[in-house]
Formats: sequence, structure tokens, C-alpha cells
Amino acid sequence: MLKLRIITALIIAPISIACVFFLPLLGFALFVGLVLTVSAWEWANLAGFEGHSKFVYATLMAVILVAGWYSPPLWILTPAFIWWAVAALLVIQYPALRNLWQHQVTLSLLGIVLLLPGFVALLQLKQSVDSNYLILLLFFLIWGADIGAYFSGRALGKKKLAPNVSPGKSWAGFWGGMLTAMFIAMAMSLWLGKPDLETTRGVVFMLACLLVAVVSVVGDLTISMFKRNRDVKDSSQLLPGHGGFLDRIDSLLSAGPVFALFVLLYGWV
Repeated sequence: MLKLRIITALIIAPISIACVFFLPLLGFALFVGLVLTVSAWEWANLAGFEGHSKFVYATLMAVILVAGWYSPPLWILTPAFIWWAVAALLVIQYPALRNLWQHQVTLSLLGIVLLLPGFVALLQLKQSVDSNYLILLLFFLIWGADIGAYFSGRALGKKKLAPNVSPGKSWAGFWGGMLTAMFIAMAMSLWLGKPDLETTRGVVFMLACLLVAVVSVVGDLTISMFKRNRDVKDSSQLLPGHGGFLDRIDSLLSAGPVFALFVLLYGWV
């Protein structure tokens, strides 16, 4: 299984990075939209849809994504920031509060809250100054937090982070992931030459990167919570060794809007 996961990751990562560097805005939007539409099909299963209803839901989500392209980004990114704060509470309290969201209508609406801000966030970053760098930084923060958590958790993990949602995650893994993400943020800042980490802007940048890494964990745990409620291990089997697209982009869906909101409100240059 580990070998299969590595092979799939070695295929997915270069394709994703190539799309960041080489696709124009429209092509990039189509690529991201396609991934999120497939993820919407997977989410439909978690929401309790079956058969052709899942395809109908995914089609409607594709239309919503197109509408989101023409919407003011703050109207979408700001509520998303609030949602992920609420999601953290739901994860901490699970299963106590699941009666608030486990109905199909509520889950259908939550699919929009999960997927649409991620789409808007990536398009917003793609249109920013140093867009390739910013998107790669976002990817590396998420991957770094995940990889750091995996190795530190295996070596030191005892106290569980969210045992009712994801028993495999530990506090040692969480802190290891945060340290890894901070090292990546520092290294990439030094590589680009900005921001100056000894200035106020540099400190704010590092704190924002830390927040992005934290929220990426919340996104992972949130999707795990919904899968546990549905009593499934993976959102689908489309990616060998990794489950579904939604299983791979769960952290991106949470971290992306937070990072894009920071760039939009605080500025980058």
C-alpha cells in the first residue's frame, strides 16, 4: 500500500506543480474546477446521495464554481474563514454536535462552503503578484505539515489529537507538522528574498503561515469527521492508495481560503 501511495503521489505532485507554472488563468481555472467537480461527486456520497443524484450534485457544483469566478472574492473567502473556525469546534465536540449537520440538506449546502472558497482562493492566488511562488508555498506548507506530522507522530505520538475523528493523529504529530511548516516558510522566504523576516511584515508573514498550517490540519480532520459519520474510510477509490480527490485536497480546501484572504487583505509585496 505504501508503494502504491508513493507512486500515485509522484504522478499527482508533478502534474499539479506543472499546472501552476504553465497553465494560463483560464486553463488553471478549468483544471481546478475539474478536480473540484470530481470532489463534489465524492462529497455527494458523503452527503448520502446515490446513483445519478451524485452526478446531478456535481453538475450543479460546477455551475456554482463558474458563478464564484465572477463573485467578489471577499464575499466568499471571509465566510469560509468563519466556517473553518466553526468546523474546528465541530471536530473537537464530535460526535456531540453532529445532529446539527448530518441531515442531507445541510450536508448538501456544506459542500458549497467546502469547495467554492477553495476554487476562489486558488484563482485569487493565481492572479496575485508572485502567483507561482504563493501557490507553491501554500502546497509546501500543507505537504510539510502532513509529512512532519507523519514522522513525528510515528516516533513520538502518544496523546491523541482527535481520537473520536482520526485516532491515528497525535499531538506530537501536530507539533512536528507545525515545526516543519515553519521551516518551509522560512526557507522559501529566504529563497525569494522577501519578506524580510526581521521586520514586522516578516513576523506577520510567519504567523500567517503558521495559521495556514494549523487550518490545514482542521481541514483534514473535518473531512475525516464527515467520512466517519458516513462510515467510510475514503471518499472514493479514484486515486490508488490515496482514496479519492477529496481525501487529497481536504487540507487545501481549508488552508487555501485562509492564505488567499491573508494575501488579499494584508498584501504581499
